[in-house]
Amino acid sequence: MSENSFDAVVIGSGLGGLTAAALLAKAGRKVCVVERNHSVGGAASAFKKGALTIEPALHQTADPRDPAEVTHPILKELGVLDEIEWVPIRPFYSVKGGLVGETFDMPIGFDAAHRALSARFPKSREGSARFFGAIEQIHDAVTRFREAGEERSFGKLLLSGLGLRPIARDWRASTAQMLERFFGGDEAAKCAIGATIGYYADDGRNLAWPFFAVAQAGFFKSGGVFVKGGSRVLSMKLAKVVAKAGGSVLLGRDASGVEVDASGHAAAVRHVDAKTKGDEQRIAAKQVFANCAPHVLARMLPDAGRAQIEAAYGARKLSISLFSAHFGLSRPPAELGLDRFTVSFLPVWAKRQSDLADGPGLLAADPGERLPAFGIANYGAIDSGLSDGGPTLVTAVGVDRLDNWSALSSEGEKDRRERWLDAFQAALDREYPGFSAAVVERMFLNARSMANFMNTPGGAVYGFAPLPFDRSIWAGMPRSPKTPLPGVWLASSFGQFGGFGGAMSSGATAARLAMQEKAG
Repeated sequence: MSENSFDAVVIGSGLGGLTAAALLAKAGRKVCVVERNHSVGGAASAFKKGALTIEPALHQTADPRDPAEVTHPILKELGVLDEIEWVPIRPFYSVKGGLVGETFDMPIGFDAAHRALSARFPKSREGSARFFGAIEQIHDAVTRFREAGEERSFGKLLLSGLGLRPIARDWRASTAQMLERFFGGDEAAKCAIGATIGYYADDGRNLAWPFFAVAQAGFFKSGGVFVKGGSRVLSMKLAKVVAKAGGSVLLGRDASGVEVDASGHAAAVRHVDAKTKGDEQRIAAKQVFANCAPHVLARMLPDAGRAQIEAAYGARKLSISLFSAHFGLSRPPAELGLDRFTVSFLPVWAKRQSDLADGPGLLAADPGERLPAFGIANYGAIDSGLSDGGPTLVTAVGVDRLDNWSALSSEGEKDRRERWLDAFQAALDREYPGFSAAVVERMFLNARSMANFMNTPGGAVYGFAPLPFDRSIWAGMPRSPKTPLPGVWLASSFGQFGGFGGAMSSGATAARLAMQEKAG
């Protein structure tokens, strides 16, 4: 068995792992990233289906060029912020169908969004004002608190902490409870403002209000952007930072074990060829960053360490998984009337906003008269950099669960995937006549696909579920990249919250805490 020695090993090259590795490497640490696939990025990557380039993860992210965004200082410190072409997306999103009816466009900007929502749903004008006022206030308070922490100013931290009182009041509330408070029985308005709940959770009752408020406020404040060329560009830029600083990125190598010393502290990582499972090698390192799920990390540890990780994380509810129906069109989507980037489609069978929570269960059977709510990302509406002269990608995406598919044989699953592809294609053809005739490539990915591709339990795409918090804000943040094992950190959405910003923030926090620990 060959051996090497590094200061830190990062297991997995998703955005959280690459962020941790890049920050550590730039700070002078000798870092090695171990990735089981033959390309970096995890979900933040791309793959080909015939002539079609598929972006599996990124639809839009809040603009990192805004200093208030959590990813801004990270990308700026790494020198990546200005190396990426950020393609603006306008409006924030559109929603149509169901209780909303004709297309409603949600603009960027708190005031503009309030005016648009009030004009469309006048009986909720007052509720709209209170909603947008609340999330703007929360956004500003969280931004000031984060900036004070980055400056390490005790005085500013104390003052900004006092500014958290508005968010503290409703810290334990669910998003459903807050929408009820703001909009009461105006279900159409709730559907319009809650059209993005499916980005994060299967039900507003399972979504912490502070999480939703902060995430949405980021888009209203900064606007949404897409990384030209897809999320793989961001992943490759981060990997380049690691390599340029003298770190190593090992592709096609599967981490097989994490060793600890007599005191229980991380000591080494073993890895094997991902395909043959042979050629085991060992990397000695005192710090290990798990970009993989804690459940995967647990399997690599000795019995005592495995028990600690399972006790800490095993009972936590996992986030949603997703389905995605990818279509490659031979014609520009705008010629078919599809001219917006993000559109959420609401089903006619949903009579209340909360009814949409029944949608994910529909994929447990063949499609019938009812379809779940779903959104589309139309990459032909922006200069995405994906088509390269090939078909234009249009993706339909929604919430899925692994147990929808677990009882099926491989052949049965394949058949059901095709039927759901047919169903979504037909639905889009009804909305945009000529859509089906333009389809030249297509592919359906489900929760099982996500589980296999991302190596996450249940196909969870955002780490742990963003459930309403069960303790006050003054008890501290409910999640941390720090694990019960000394020298082992979570550098993924499992360490904080989901999405690109959450994963990168988790990786950055893990790296900084680890460097402080070593310095101490």
